[in-house]
Amino acid sequence: MKCRIYYFTGTGNSLRAAQKIAEVFENAELVSMRIDPADVPADDCDVTGFVYPVYHWTAPAPVVRFIKELPINTDAYIFAVANPSLVCGYAVERVAALIKEKGGRLAYGNMINSVANYAIVYPPVPPARLMVPFMERKAEKIAEDIRQRKERAYPKADILVRMKYKRFMKPYINLQKYADYPFTISDGCIGCGLCGKVCPCNNISIRNDRPVFLHHCANCMACVTSCPRRAIGYDIHSGGRELLDASGKDTAITKLMGLPAKRKLYRNPYITVQQLTKTHFKGDDNNGKKTGA
Repeated sequence: MKCRIYYFTGTGNSLRAAQKIAEVFENAELVSMRIDPADVPADDCDVTGFVYPVYHWTAPAPVVRFIKELPINTDAYIFAVANPSLVCGYAVERVAALIKEKGGRLAYGNMINSVANYAIVYPPVPPARLMVPFMERKAEKIAEDIRQRKERAYPKADILVRMKYKRFMKPYINLQKYADYPFTISDGCIGCGLCGKVCPCNNISIRNDRPVFLHHCANCMACVTSCPRRAIGYDIHSGGRELLDASGKDTAITKLMGLPAKRKLYRNPYITVQQLTKTHFKGDDNNGKKTGA
């Protein structure tokens, strides 16, 4: 039996959930969605999974693009696990629709509420010391369900999300093309290139020992939380003001975005920065130990 689990992660929550699920399978492969899907097809897999965060009450755009282009075995047992902070919204429903378009069926869908990591808007919530143990237990339960190949109806957007989605979230999604313009690089940057290696969107190029953002950012915060010198900041009021200038009354929170120097940052404590740089784990290599970070 061949099991392959595809994950998208910025600060490790989804990678950790994928690791926990992979533990119940022998030689399960974990594959980052930053890879070209044509190079890692699932058309020969008996079990195929997708684990990812929730952005703007739905599946992140890079996840949607990846699944659209991924060859799959339509007879496989297919599962999806979303990792929202609070609102799952359309995140699993969207993936189920993509699988259906390919002729397959999402047999199992679930979610793990996780520590929110949107550092350019707020500090980590809820506190990791309280939330991480819950996340571990929920991932273990989901892993056992999947090991047994249980069927589970996937979570769907509730009536409030359906009523408010277009008004609340669509304007912010429309601004996403400007998402990385406000990133700043301080003199503390040592040109190590780690930000580019952890970016799941391949959005950062290193030129003359400095990171350059390529404008297809998902705001996952991988670069911010992985920088060893905390040299990456976020300031919409200086430099490239495209995001600020394009915002309006429907995106009021944009004007509040920023990254205070002393704001606490979050990375899943079981995931190392080095693991975030990897694109492929196999067998015993896919497990994490708590780092205390």
